Amino acid sequence: MSPFDLQGWGEWAQANPMKPLVLAGLLWTALASAALEVKVVLPAQGVDDKLQAFAAKSEALLKEWEPKVAAALGFGAQKGEVHPTTITIIFREMKGVAYWDGKAINVATQWVASHPEDSALVVHELVHVLQAYRKVPGWFTEGVADYIRFQLLEQGKFGIRIDLAKMKPRDSYRVTGWFLAQAEAKHPGLIPALHTAAKTGVDIEQAFTRHCQGRGVDVFWADLAAATPVKK
Repeated sequence: MSPFDLQGWGEWAQANPMKPLVLAGLLWTALASAALEVKVVLPAQGVDDKLQAFAAKSEALLKEWEPKVAAALGFGAQKGEVHPTTITIIFREMKGVAYWDGKAINVATQWVASHPEDSALVVHELVHVLQAYRKVPGWFTEGVADYIRFQLLEQGKFGIRIDLAKMKPRDSYRVTGWFLAQAEAKHPGLIPALHTAAKTGVDIEQAFTRHCQGRGVDVFWADLAAATPVKK
């Protein structure tokens, strides 16, 4: 159903009674997605079919996942949170893989050449676009980005073996993303609650403990370890 198909929206609303504000939120999400412009900047030289395909897939993912990431974070509930109208993604020679510099998503052409299937990395960076956190632990920021990429986009395929005895919930990236997925499954609404805490200056770990009925980060991890069968 197109976001501009008003008859379709009307029929859907009649078949699915909802509060007006919720329906308005769905309409806003659809319109925000339709309005997003993605500017792709390719190198002046060395652009092959592999890079062009990666860039095209990245553009499509950003347009599709901006409203999905916003919904997962509860984005828009805080004053000043406004959906971006334009996102720029720059492909260039550089060290590393990718990063958000506050103005554009930068992606290493060397990484694209060796990992042409990894276009989902732009969704991780898209999360940072919407986060814009200040004075928040890096392990949490990166963990949320990997939670959305691997738990939601990749449907739970984190691509690592979780060793609860050796790893820690603050190990960042995929480990923390996996941990947050377990906590969110047990206590729905955790990710938006933590996003709100990050935006309003509330301590992340205190917000986690409050939302998880008194269980802090370390206690929740210990409970996961205790509930995991020991492999012989």
